[in-house]
Amino acid sequence: MENSVIFSRPSAELIRARCSWRNYRSTPVEEGKIKRLNAFMEDLPMPPFGSRAAFSFIYDSLDGKNTVPGTYGVIKGAENFLVGTVKKGEKDLEDFGYLFELIILFATDIGLSTCWMGGTFSRTSFAKKVGLGPDETLPAISPVGYPKQKRTFMDKMISLSAGSTKRKSWPDIFFDQTFSMPIDQMGADDYNRSLEMVQLAPSSSNGQPWRLVRDGHTFHLFLRRTPGVDKLYKADLQRVDMGICMCHFDLAANEAGMFGKWDIKPVNIGPLPKRTEYVASWERV
Repeated sequence: MENSVIFSRPSAELIRARCSWRNYRSTPVEEGKIKRLNAFMEDLPMPPFGSRAAFSFIYDSLDGKNTVPGTYGVIKGAENFLVGTVKKGEKDLEDFGYLFELIILFATDIGLSTCWMGGTFSRTSFAKKVGLGPDETLPAISPVGYPKQKRTFMDKMISLSAGSTKRKSWPDIFFDQTFSMPIDQMGADDYNRSLEMVQLAPSSSNGQPWRLVRDGHTFHLFLRRTPGVDKLYKADLQRVDMGICMCHFDLAANEAGMFGKWDIKPVNIGPLPKRTEYVASWERV
């Protein structure tokens, strides 16, 4: 990514500050912030694989019980949502995850809270609001607004069951040359910050399915499938997770003055672990 994304703070600060909120105050989002969000969504960079995506800020009225329709009771009090669609294609979900995470981080930058939602919402309900076409998918949405500081019981249970604060260690997810050579936190040199931001990325059910294998100034990205996750959701959210990972890597690398591009290329690093599939490679330019 040629980093045309401009935040007021370093992306690492935003990534660390962002957390998922499911319980919101009735305070409306100011018109100025809505305009800034819409302008940002209209001027997003081209995603790694060139998929066509569109994003909207929508208003959704409450049902009188503080529960947001179409969210199965998971979201409380929110009246504003970020909704995205992407044209179906080979790498559509990766591109969607990449762009939607940029939007989530921009919302964080302007003082708004969010929550990635890929499985706990009615796609039919939100598809009608954005006029989803037959050649498009709606992988995820997010409430956006001001949170209540006290989390609901359901919010606490969801966070606890997902293990949201637990992160895999570097030797579990980052490797050098082959999967038999783990990288520790002192072994990535210029790329330490990029890998740290990948480690902190959100993912469906906190599965953290990304695996990166370093080969000089090239990083090969792999998806390590979490058993059973594909049966939980209608969309392949672990592919969306790959896009979030790629976004974090790019942002940190660009801010360190290292620019590269994601591409699909022949990779020969020896045998792959079970349930592991190649996604793409980032090469420094």
